[in-house]
Amino acid sequence: MVQKPETKVDRRVLYTKMFLKESLLELMKEKPIDKITPTELCRRAEINRNTFYKHYYTTRDLLQEIEEEFSAQIVESLGAKLHQNDTLQLLQQICQIVLDKKEFCKILLSANGDSAFMQDVIMLGKSFILQSWEEMGVQLSEEKMEIAFAFIISGSVAIMRTWAAGDMSIPPQEIAELINRLTLSGISGVCD
Repeated sequence: MVQKPETKVDRRVLYTKMFLKESLLELMKEKPIDKITPTELCRRAEINRNTFYKHYYTTRDLLQEIEEEFSAQIVESLGAKLHQNDTLQLLQQICQIVLDKKEFCKILLSANGDSAFMQDVIMLGKSFILQSWEEMGVQLSEEKMEIAFAFIISGSVAIMRTWAAGDMSIPPQEIAELINRLTLSGISGVCD
């Protein structure tokens, strides 16, 4: 992440950043990140532009910080599950976290959000997913495994986007099971 170095973080800085983050997410409900200017963001947050530039170079840098904080929360929440070889449990936990942060995730998964963010979240479990495929007997070259994984990730993100665009009324366990079943059905086609 490109962020300006800071010497000392005090409460005023934390409050300023909190207002900027909240304002950015509010603006992202209306338009894509690349259409939001620092001036517009500062006006919404009622913060001087110079204050914004003390902490960030661009609005995308601020969004990246928001995403990194959320990813760190996910990693912390997943904890030991990241080291177990249970793809369904991992997916269920990710879906539950998305539901718990429903309003935030609706924005990030919308057309105005960052298209790569959810892919990055699912990538957290990549090594475990590939390992489970190998245990199922999937024998593909490394390059083809990467292609298959990209295909699965794209479909999984599309499911999460559709779920987030709706009311998220389907329980997270069912979304995780759907993703898992579709993944296993698709990958079983290349098993021995």
